[in-house]
This record gives sequence, C-alpha cells and structure tokens, in this order.
Amino acid sequence: MVWYQSRVVGERPVYLQLPAPNAMTLRWGTEQPAADTVFYGLAADKLDKQVSESQVTVNHRVSLKGLEPNTRYYYRIKHQGQWRQAQAEWFVTSPLPQKTDQGTDLETGQAGTEYMARFWILGDPGKWIARSQVRDAGLTWLQENAKGRGAYADALLTTGDNAYANATNEEYLSEFFLPYEKVLKNIPLWPVYGNHDARRWAFYKLFERPLHAESGGLASNSKQYFSFDYAQAHFIILDNHHHDLSPDTAMTDWLKRDIKQTKQKWVIVLFHHPPYTGGTYDSDNKKHSRGRMTRTREELLPIFEYLGVDLVISGHSHVYERSHLLHCHYGLSNSFKQNMVLDAGVENQSGRQYKKAGPFAAGITGTMYMVLGSSGEGNKRGIDHPALPFTSAKAGSIVLDINATTLTSRYITADQTVEDRFSMIKSATGKPVANCN
Repeated sequence: MVWYQSRVVGERPVYLQLPAPNAMTLRWGTEQPAADTVFYGLAADKLDKQVSESQVTVNHRVSLKGLEPNTRYYYRIKHQGQWRQAQAEWFVTSPLPQKTDQGTDLETGQAGTEYMARFWILGDPGKWIARSQVRDAGLTWLQENAKGRGAYADALLTTGDNAYANATNEEYLSEFFLPYEKVLKNIPLWPVYGNHDARRWAFYKLFERPLHAESGGLASNSKQYFSFDYAQAHFIILDNHHHDLSPDTAMTDWLKRDIKQTKQKWVIVLFHHPPYTGGTYDSDNKKHSRGRMTRTREELLPIFEYLGVDLVISGHSHVYERSHLLHCHYGLSNSFKQNMVLDAGVENQSGRQYKKAGPFAAGITGTMYMVLGSSGEGNKRGIDHPALPFTSAKAGSIVLDINATTLTSRYITADQTVEDRFSMIKSATGKPVANCN
C-alpha cells in the first residue's frame, strides 16, 4: 500500500523549482507519456526559444538555462501536439545575490545590486480547514501591496506537512498542487519535509533539491538539507524529522561550514519540528514528536546562535508563535530567564523594531524563533511558552521582506488582518555578547 500510494503518476499542474539568476526548472505530470516541449521567451506573444525532453515520460522536468537575472520570462508547454495552458504563463528569475565581504564593500564581478526580496511562507499547508481562506487572504495582501514588483512574491516556502494525512500522491494533488495551482505556475517553491510528508515516499520524487548548490550556498550532496541564496538572503532548509541531529554528523558539519562560508547579509533557517512551542505540541514533553523538539533545541540552537543565524522558522504546532531576539535558552521552559532576551525590541506604529549587530559581528547577536504551523488551520488550545510572547490562534501565513539592512515580517491571518508585524535592523549599535556565561 505504501509503495502504491507513493507512486508519482497522473495529471499534475506545472510548478517551478530551483530558481537561480540564470535558470529555472519546470515540473508537471501527465496521464499519457510523451516527450513534452517548453516554449519560452521575453514576451507572451514571442516564445522564440524551446527545450524538448529527451525521453518519453509522465513525470516531466525541463530546466531552462542561460537566462538573464531578475527578468520576467513567459512560457507555454506543448504535450502531444496540444498546448497545456490556454495562454502563456510567466516567472521571474532570481537577482544576482548581493554579497558582502565581512560587512564591507560589495564584491566585484557577480555581486548584484540591492534588491528588496519578498517571500511568502506557509506553515503546514496540507491541512484543509482554513487553507483556502489563508491562501486568498495572503494573495490579496500580496497583490494589493505589490508596488510595481516583477512578481507579487519572489518565492513560496513551507514549514512542512504539505499534504495530509499520509502525503500520498493523490493527497499532494488535492491538498497542495491544485489549491496552489495559480501560485505555483509563477512563483518558485521551496518545501520543507515534515512528519506527514514522511508517511509515504512521494515527497522526494515530487520536489527538486539543489544537491550541488544550483541556487547558491554550499553544496550538500543531500536531499535532506541544503541552502540557497536570494538577493541579500541566505536560506538553509534542514530535515529535523529523519536526520540525526547529533554533533559531528554529516548534516551538522555541513551546516557549520555553510553558515561560515556565506557572505549574504541575512541567514534564515527552516525546518519542521520547533525547538520551542506551547501550542498543539509541548516542546517540554520529550514524548511529543519522539524527542525531536528537545534534540533540535539542545543540538542545533547553539550552532545557530554562535554563528549568527537571524531567524529560525518551524511548523508542526498548528499555531503562530514568535520570540524576541534570544540567546542561550536550550533547556525546558521553566529554565527561561529574561536575561536570555538579547533584544526585546521597541514598539512603534509599524510594529516592533529590533536592532541586531552585524552582519558578521563578533559574538552572539541574538536569534529570533518563529512557529508557523497554522496555514491550514488555527488552534484554540492554550499558548503559553515563556520564550514566545507573541502568539495567535488564528490561521494565517507570513510575508517576509528582506533588503540590505532590514528584515520585515507580517503574519497575515485568514480574516485579512496583519496580526503581528516586526522588523529587524542590522545596526552598528546592536549589542553582541561573548558567550552564554
């Protein structure tokens, strides 16, 4: 049964993967096997380039290469002599990453100009209770606040559990690909692997992972963990469900080397099981999630904080929760002390504002932790972890804006309310600390 339900077969709408300044990969599925052709170009009425598959298949994959950075392209797919789309669709390539050398001038050569990047993040989107309301509220906000951008968002990310309950091929279609069809055809996708994704084998057949740093970062040679760059941001996606989190494993060794090598101004990490939560799961309870939350808190958080990670986003708990800039809280919730808050921010008309030393400041500069597992449903259970003072039981999604100096986050709920808004500013007046003593 597991093998049968994990087969990747049948019709599947087109979705975008592995974005890069010079490339984009298109995936889709068909009932009938064929070698399909992608026609593309710089205008919807002039698709003057084409790439054809070399083999007949029902699981289609075409990588378009030699593209220009930060450029809108139009495309249309022909299957067995017929167009799959009624008209040409579009995507926008990534800008060249803006790199810094220990916070000084831009590098010459392949360094890009400053760019305000926008990311739409969904938490546990496979749940269906409030999915359509969250999707529509997020899209409405994005489109009303596009402000002349090439795309209303630069990428779509998730925190895992992309299909419920068992992540079968059919459930991915009905619970993810079809509900987000209008988004996935234009906006590239980076999904996290969650515990429900792990119930079948379809996930790694459906989704591309950049084993060889195709989208920037340090090559991991693993589908379970990788990184990518986008403008001023460096993203790291980890598997904290299946992978061993012990020190000196292949993943933790790669993680340290990857963070140390990046010259992007912001570092954001995503995985599924949260280190802190008081929502539908209790991160103090070692029996919950088989201890994965405890191991994440004890093994990974010291790495993040000592190497300057700015924001950690997880899912699993079907609520929204957020911390201040923290350091050195690796135990149970009753061990949390206020001196573990490195910066509590200042409230203003635009939300709460934090100042963070860096980039590349010596010492611990504070890391913010966010739980986003509520894009399919909210939850009315008690939410009371002392490290997470900002909470919401409403279903919603995150819009994350990042430029050279400022990271801004908005939690947009299903009723189209901005429930939580904060900004983090890289500043010379931020106060790093030497260690946890």
